[in-house]
Order: sequence, then C-alpha cells, then structure tokens
Amino acid sequence: MDSPDPTPSTASTPSSAASGRHRRWWQRPSVMSLGATVLLLALAAGWSAWELRDAPGRAGGPAAAQGPAGMPWQVQALGDGTSEVFGLRLGRTTLAEVGPRFERDLRVALVAPLGQPDAVPALEAYVETFQAGAIQGRLVMAFDAEPGWLRAALARSPRDTVAGSGGARQHALSEDDRLQAQSLVLSALAFVPAARLDEATVQARFGAPAERVTGPEGESQWLYPDRGLAVVLPPAEGDLARAKAVLQYVAPRDFDTRLRDPLRRAASGG
Repeated sequence: MDSPDPTPSTASTPSSAASGRHRRWWQRPSVMSLGATVLLLALAAGWSAWELRDAPGRAGGPAAAQGPAGMPWQVQALGDGTSEVFGLRLGRTTLAEVGPRFERDLRVALVAPLGQPDAVPALEAYVETFQAGAIQGRLVMAFDAEPGWLRAALARSPRDTVAGSGGARQHALSEDDRLQAQSLVLSALAFVPAARLDEATVQARFGAPAERVTGPEGESQWLYPDRGLAVVLPPAEGDLARAKAVLQYVAPRDFDTRLRDPLRRAASGG
C-alpha cells in the first residue's frame, strides 16, 4: 500500500461555494470517520453521468441476487451483527486483508479536519477507481483505532497534504505505524458511484427505506438499518445539487451509534 497521494484536486471540484462555507453534516466527525473525504468525493466533477438504473439486472425490483456479483445493493447481513458488501466484511475485515485486494490502487492516510487541532484524526483508505459489479465509482474505507494511537500517529506523520477544498488534511503514516495499522478492523465504507442516482433509482434498487432524514440543506438520507446502509441524495437545488450520491455502509449492529443517531442530531442542528 502506498502512502497517500492527494485525493482529487481542487481543479476537479466545484467552487468554494459548492464545497461549503459551513461544515456540512457529512463533515462532522460524529457522523462517521469518513468526514471531508466523502464530501470531496461527492462533489468531484467530470464523471460520466450514465444512469444506475440502466445497469444490468434492473428488472424485478430490489433484490440482493440481482445483476452481476458485487453490486452496491447486494449487502449481506450476517447473524453476528456484521455485514458484507463488495467482498468486504464490516466489523471483521482488517487493513492487512484489504491491502492485497487493491494492491497499489489503495491509498492509506490519517485524515484530520483543518482548524481543529484537538480533533481525533480518522484512519482511512481510498480507492479512486473501484468497480462494484457493473458500477464504477470511488471507495473510502474507515478503520477503528484508539484515539490515543491516532493522535500519536498523527504526531509521527512524515508529511501531509491538503485534501482539496473539503476542509481536511491527509497525513501519511510512518513506516512503523503502517505496520501497526494492519490489524485494524474495517468499520465503515462510503461508495460514491459515477452514476447519477435519483429517488426512483434508489427505490428500484434498494427498496423503500425504513426512515428518511432530511438535512438542513435539503440533502436526503434513506436509512436501511437491517443492512447497515444509508443512501444520501443531494438536494434538487442549491449549492449541493451537483454533488454525487453517497452510499454509506456500517455493520448493522453499529447502525444507530454510527449513522442514525448522529444523522438525527445533525439534521436537528445539534
């Protein structure tokens, strides 16, 4: 696994107005540790806008067995409260197991918000071009680690890079910390499909959500707690209308603590 290259440059993102004058709900560390990386990916421009609904296997409505293997809606909830998607098991797969699968396409870094020196950084792995069955997109993986270790690893980082206009800075791991990180467990995934998602497509592929949460700027979260899945759709108008949809996955046993509760607080302005 290589040290982090910069995520998509500011040249591939909309203006600072679109990247946010205020901290978006999905930039808040309480929502998930995917933070500003997800925002940067979601706002990246220039991807082909073919429709997800045109992918193979649409007929017949939402079903885990539809279409080629590894599609974004094929989430397997397991009896121990974990889940599997894209061949990765949330709550079980380690960074050491992820590395050989993606080889040199994987970038690993500590991600820390700018202007918040006391914030605990997140350990994330990023794949710029990921093929989820017939769907291409970008994949971000978050790994659980003790806050004390994360802060110490940040202090030992040999270099850092500003991650575009999303309000975050990437920090490379030292060689010793990269070795220690291999045992860390995958806690969350974010997939940003190149395809444009609308409500009709989400309904057809994922089914009706158990709950919908609307954010303060009109973004809509469709929640599927039995699968540990939240689908965020940008608002129809405004600064975020050009953003890509983001599919967020956690182990179903962690759904309330990692997704539902923080999203409700963010939506209420808490």
